[in-house]
Amino acid sequence: MNRFARRSAFPILAGLLLTLAVAPLAVATETDPIQARQDAMEGVGDAMKALSAIAKKQVPFDAAVVQKNAKTIAGHLESAQKLFPVGSDKGGIETWAKAEIWANRADFDAKMKSAHLAAIGLAEVGDEAAFMPALGKLGNACKACHEPFRRPKE
Repeated sequence: MNRFARRSAFPILAGLLLTLAVAPLAVATETDPIQARQDAMEGVGDAMKALSAIAKKQVPFDAAVVQKNAKTIAGHLESAQKLFPVGSDKGGIETWAKAEIWANRADFDAKMKSAHLAAIGLAEVGDEAAFMPALGKLGNACKACHEPFRRPKE
């Protein structure tokens, strides 16, 4: 290999090595179940804000907005069900998940499924009269899970 080829190969090799060194950090962050479930629940919270504005009559009822946000919630809840593996009660970031999740897994799973199904039911709402009962069912399902399985943020 001549001197020119070696000089031009060095930056390419250095860039490749740097990429390989940083890639595991990115993968670890993306697959961290604590961060992933917090992101999912933040998505639920954002969608609930839009639905809350309709419930409080701050914005007019719009079936398309209800359905879009309810589907978002359902999707986040479905993915969140898989984000509580054994051992994810502690990690590199703070979690608000209580140990009761893993101690009473069947109850936790049932409550998560109930909330997911309530979100699917809300996504089927097409008229204003059905909105508040369906939203209430979702809110109650969320509360039924949060009370026993989530500690308050301090």
